[in-house]
Amino acid sequence: MLAAALAFAVLAAPPSDAAAIDAAALARDDAPDPPPEPAPAEPETLPQGQAARTIPTPRTDARAPEPAARPAAAKPSPAGEPWLPPRRGLSLQPSTLAVGRATFTPGKGLGLASKDGRFALNLSLRTGFQYTAKHFNDGSAPFQHAFELRRLRVVFWGNVFGEHAKYFFQLALAPRELQLRDGTLHSHPAWDVYMSFDRLRDLTLRVGMYRPQYSRERLIQDINPLLVDRSLANAEFNLDRDIGFDLRSEDFLGLGRLRYYAGVFMGEGRNAERFSDSGLLYTGRIDILPLGLFDDYDSADLARGKRFRMSLGAAYAYMDRAHNDKGVLGDRPADGGTTDMHNATADAVIKFRGLYVEGGYLWRRGKRRPGSAVNDAGVPIPTAAARNGEGWFAQLGFLLPRTYLEPTFRVSQVLGLGPGTALGDGGELGGGLNYYFAGHNLKLQGDYFRIWTDRAVARGFDQVRLQLQVAF
Repeated sequence: MLAAALAFAVLAAPPSDAAAIDAAALARDDAPDPPPEPAPAEPETLPQGQAARTIPTPRTDARAPEPAARPAAAKPSPAGEPWLPPRRGLSLQPSTLAVGRATFTPGKGLGLASKDGRFALNLSLRTGFQYTAKHFNDGSAPFQHAFELRRLRVVFWGNVFGEHAKYFFQLALAPRELQLRDGTLHSHPAWDVYMSFDRLRDLTLRVGMYRPQYSRERLIQDINPLLVDRSLANAEFNLDRDIGFDLRSEDFLGLGRLRYYAGVFMGEGRNAERFSDSGLLYTGRIDILPLGLFDDYDSADLARGKRFRMSLGAAYAYMDRAHNDKGVLGDRPADGGTTDMHNATADAVIKFRGLYVEGGYLWRRGKRRPGSAVNDAGVPIPTAAARNGEGWFAQLGFLLPRTYLEPTFRVSQVLGLGPGTALGDGGELGGGLNYYFAGHNLKLQGDYFRIWTDRAVARGFDQVRLQLQVAF
């Protein structure tokens, strides 16, 4: 029996090289340990605003010399498939998972990689608990409060068939994220599902469902906002997740000072489930970093950098025949028509010795295409006005010396533009405190805001929020 088992192991084993373990030795209790495998490559950043990069770990074990080159002739593989000559950056050869070299990085989760590095899988979990209380100063509504599971995310990312074919999948499972109303789900859990092909530094392709590269504040990761949530201007003017593709470079021409993004999307949002007309969403964005690349899509200066850093960005988006009144987001006009929308934004970020300053301006103008909807009496519904307007925000945080405590401040405003716009005025003013137990991976945030409409601060409401976030 032992002889038969050894014979089967020899026949089934892949072609040996100088580093292979002798099959007979594997049957003995005193078999040598296999040579250590390289640790899985770890993405530098999650792909929000910056493409993930991997740095392979070189083999240093003296007992494992490089295998000899395979002959060009085809021969059977252990899986019974013909052996294929290796392709540059892409190989269909079987890979063995080096489970013994699994790694865990706080905030980035569990990482596994194949022995040759062609396949990698990372798993991360993120969650947040948020308490919100509202007091209406004009008595228009009673006191309101809620304690909710604000976020619950499961994230998978890595590479397949080679280091230049990367994937990123994110599932959102919290009730608000699934739009749970009256016991019914109105949204599916897939938030980000895309592939990136980055062999060409200046012409990287990303395809799938994700946030178009438009406004910086929206592109900062959901667990990283400076305050408990993003600004009022972002809520009105951002372009949210959609299905499409873009071409990009995270370091155009290798200058270390320039990025570009150009994309085409369906314009129906992430919950699109039907055929539509030929209208599409077209986006373009440029980032200029005059003093060099840095983590400008990560709020707060947790590194307390001693060098002044700055990033300037601008973007434009055109949506042909948008079905919602905010573009990808919003409600469908009652008349059933569509809107051609021009969108533009500009923003800036500064980081220096614990100081974080961010500001942005957003603008939208649309032209309505009337619909043919009628009311119960058969009378055509009047054409609704477009939500033409502008918004801006400014916010800052300062990480106090020798502590992990960060006071924060924000002011934001939304204004309707032009006659007959459907967008009303509004604003917010407030601040808060952040405490970073382990950076953005474990932090406690609290803030207070006065939020108002019609430029009347006294007619608004007061809002207090407290949030605990964890990512591992």
